[in-house]
Amino acid sequence: MKKEQLILSFVAVLFGLLVAGIAFYFLQTAKTIPDANTKTASITSPTPTISPSITLTLDQPRDEEVVSNKVLVVSGKTQSNAVVTVIADSASDVITPSTDGSFSTTVNLDNGQNVLEVISIAPNGESITIKKP
Repeated sequence: MKKEQLILSFVAVLFGLLVAGIAFYFLQTAKTIPDANTKTASITSPTPTISPSITLTLDQPRDEEVVSNKVLVVSGKTQSNAVVTVIADSASDVITPSTDGSFSTTVNLDNGQNVLEVISIAPNGESITIKKP
């Protein structure tokens, strides 16, 4: 008889847990959230980046130009109030353009392939870079 009471108690506990779980489920699904507690999310689209107002063009060296000299002439055009920095593998030079924005300098090259980087920096901090391998 004690075995039957133990099995009956176990079945009663399982049945009670099942009924309590079902009642809790229906209580939760019937619950509504008042509008005062909800928050609204707004999505704003990102603003486009503004293209720099500074320009830089190179006249020399031309794209994919191969030179055999140790000295290379770098020339081009940018804003007249900008500062131009020319960086080669072994040297760098800072240039102030003329009143029409043109600039020119010479750069000593190393043997083999050289990477040339020309940076124009406007007084407001904007910069533009041209890199030539």
